[in-house]
Amino acid sequence: MYYPFLLDKIDYLSYFTAMASMDKIELLRYLSNSDFFHLLSNGELKLYVLLLASADAVDIPCKISFGEVEKIGRRLTALKKLKSSITSLEKYGLAVFEKIEEWPYGELKFRLTRPSGLKAVKGE
Repeated sequence: MYYPFLLDKIDYLSYFTAMASMDKIELLRYLSNSDFFHLLSNGELKLYVLLLASADAVDIPCKISFGEVEKIGRRLTALKKLKSSITSLEKYGLAVFEKIEEWPYGELKFRLTRPSGLKAVKGE
């Protein structure tokens, strides 16, 4: 059976996914060319890439489980180290962290931000 109304939804979903992916690629380009790139630790970079991969899009609320964070490095699962990495990413305008829920088994609520030097992708 043919459902033309579904094609519109699929096309919209493909378009939205492509725009979100382009946005994430632009964020990585911005980061790699930034003056502060060399100041980020390996743990901070790993956390940012993980957040980038798990986020649906830029500038919308997202969440990730601490189990996922633990996969990139046990050191980040210490609350003090995680908070330090979070503070660094916020300092450089890469992400905003909204809440840490039910440590150590809960989730981290965050929002990727578009740095002021990076324009929005058309269509968002």
